[in-house]
Amino acid sequence: MLRLSKHTAPSSDTPSPDRQGIPGQRVPMGLMVMSLIWMAAVSGLAGCNQADRLSVSHLSIDRVGWDTLDVTARFTGNGLIGGAGDIVPDLVTVTLFDEAYDTLYSGAQGRIAVFDENLGNAERLLLEVCGYLGQHMACDQQSLSASPKRAQASYKVTFPQDPERSEFDRALIESRVNLERQVFGSEDWQRFEPSSRKEIFVETWVEGQPEARLRLPVARREQRFILPRYSGYRDFRYAIQSSMLDADSAAVHFDLFVRLSRDALPVASEEIVLRQKSTNERESEMQDLVERASAQVLNALEGFFGIRRAYVFVNDWSYTSLDRLYRAEFELHWQDGFRGSWSDLTGEMQVRSDGDLGTFVLKRASERAEERWEQRVGKTVLELDHLYPEREVLPPEDAPEFDRDQQ
Repeated sequence: MLRLSKHTAPSSDTPSPDRQGIPGQRVPMGLMVMSLIWMAAVSGLAGCNQADRLSVSHLSIDRVGWDTLDVTARFTGNGLIGGAGDIVPDLVTVTLFDEAYDTLYSGAQGRIAVFDENLGNAERLLLEVCGYLGQHMACDQQSLSASPKRAQASYKVTFPQDPERSEFDRALIESRVNLERQVFGSEDWQRFEPSSRKEIFVETWVEGQPEARLRLPVARREQRFILPRYSGYRDFRYAIQSSMLDADSAAVHFDLFVRLSRDALPVASEEIVLRQKSTNERESEMQDLVERASAQVLNALEGFFGIRRAYVFVNDWSYTSLDRLYRAEFELHWQDGFRGSWSDLTGEMQVRSDGDLGTFVLKRASERAEERWEQRVGKTVLELDHLYPEREVLPPEDAPEFDRDQQ
């Protein structure tokens, strides 16, 4: 007789062998549904990497004045539910660049201070606003300009600085520059003082030879320039001399520049016309140089009792324009102070028109004069001191170095 055993069916609370649940725990149906929704949301965020997730919908720049901007930006983006809409980013930054892309401002949106007086004339500016939301970023840019600016100048040039020297190596420049900017929202102009000094300089050149020019930096309202210290002086001087030889005159331009933007513009100019001296003027200048040279020769020869009187006679003379050099042969007669004996000599003077680099070469002399010359000078050539010591301008001890080739 067979005995039948009882078989109990598995309860719904008992997991089946193929279910991967945790033995002995329930998984309510509601929790499973919420888990599926959460997983779908996470999956949606992970897959949302499109560039249009965040964008700038509006950028407003309200100019309150040249020195103040009001910046406002709004953003939109694709939400998880309901599509695109306004979004408030985690962070909004505003950056203002100048023409050289140097940063003028970096910070939050709102009212921004701009130091317009330090900017160039109508200098181009760039404003950039960026919003950040999570890993997403959106930016927009707008260009604007600084205020219009200009320079007004009173300007005077003295060249050559000492016309009597007939030299082209020194100039006196007097300049007074006032900066102005246009009043915001008006056609009027108003003076201002920038916190940093604007570059001011003078370019001087000879008409017909513009490539031979000098650039002179202006640092004071009244400034004297020793031109051989600046690069290009040799060509500049030659341009004047050649023009004087060809046309008996030279037009020299002095253009005053103020850098109000990347490119400096001329704000004032002077033209000085140099003309050759007449023959009578040259002869008068030569006679003055001869008298001064004769005095130095007598000082070298006079005895203990000095000289009673002296006379000088010019036999011949010439002037070389290119070298600005005088040559003069003259006779010198003088009476000694002790016995009253007369002596005489003849020689040739060579000296520049400014009185510098002078020499006297003895050609012949009386017996007494020749004996005195041998005792006191001892050589044929007597080097003269500067014939116009009152006009000689020596550079200061702290003068900057310059290229001696440009002398």
